[in-house]
Amino acid sequence: MSSRSSRSAVILTLLPLVLAGCASATGPNPGDAAPPSPRASVQTASAPPVVAETPQLDSANAKPMPLDPYLLAPAQLGTVEKAQQKLIVDCMAGFGLTYTPPTGSRSHRDSDAPTTRVDARYGHQSAALMAVWGYHPEGGVPAGASARPSGPSFSPETELVLRGTADSAARAGAGGQTVNGRKVPERGCIGEAVKELTGAADGEIGNPQFADDVKFTTLEQSRNDPRTQAVFGKWSQCMKDAGFGYPDPLAALGDPKWRKTPLPTPEEVKVATADAACRHTHNVVGVWYAVDTGYQQQAIAANAAAMAGAKAAVETQVRAATKVVTAG
Repeated sequence: MSSRSSRSAVILTLLPLVLAGCASATGPNPGDAAPPSPRASVQTASAPPVVAETPQLDSANAKPMPLDPYLLAPAQLGTVEKAQQKLIVDCMAGFGLTYTPPTGSRSHRDSDAPTTRVDARYGHQSAALMAVWGYHPEGGVPAGASARPSGPSFSPETELVLRGTADSAARAGAGGQTVNGRKVPERGCIGEAVKELTGAADGEIGNPQFADDVKFTTLEQSRNDPRTQAVFGKWSQCMKDAGFGYPDPLAALGDPKWRKTPLPTPEEVKVATADAACRHTHNVVGVWYAVDTGYQQQAIAANAAAMAGAKAAVETQVRAATKVVTAG
């Protein structure tokens, strides 16, 4: 993600669309982009974590993870979204302006998706769903889902009150202008909403950037850990025995062939079914989850102050958003 200022402006202007992009139910898709690299800001331990126990798991979606309290859960994201929309609408109404927030469309979440985090981290994990939908979302890809939504068009006056500036090249402005007898606040009504939810007009809405950095760093660490790589090797051989050549489960998930049709092909279902069977045979999810948990625990301990700040930021947003939503 980008810097705090640009991130806040984008998220608050089109939060429903941004949240949809963050709420993938299937975890990282290496076919769409290269896997994220560890963030330089995250302090890491000098040695891999010791894993005392490895559970037998086909799916870790219902299992807790150390980072859960530091990131907004799907329900919490929904509350924050509703609150920011209400705050902006009310603020704009105070200037005599009618504002309709962009609705967007939330990313589809499969019936087995975790409720404590927006991503599943290890790809598809339900053998039952994979046997029907392959690597597609449950129900298939909705028509038009790949189209990039465009932002709404506002009058200069509305832009001024909304963002604190009518300059389309600026993400936000200092405000101070008078519209319909009222002074435009810093960063406009968007800034007012941010301030109400975070305590500062330029605060972060959504996951704290540092917590996101830790999430991606630990995922990459756990993916590259020798213990995970070893079980990937066993999985890969199992897949070869079934007639499919992939180096690891994320390569199978990210095969570009699967994204060419809105519904899974027979080949895709066969690959996904073999994938689920090989995961089960070699406890791929159990090993990866155990290793990943260890790296998350290490990162939280090594970055204690920053992580405490991230947790406080999440709690502040949820508390403020809940108050706004329940007030009606």
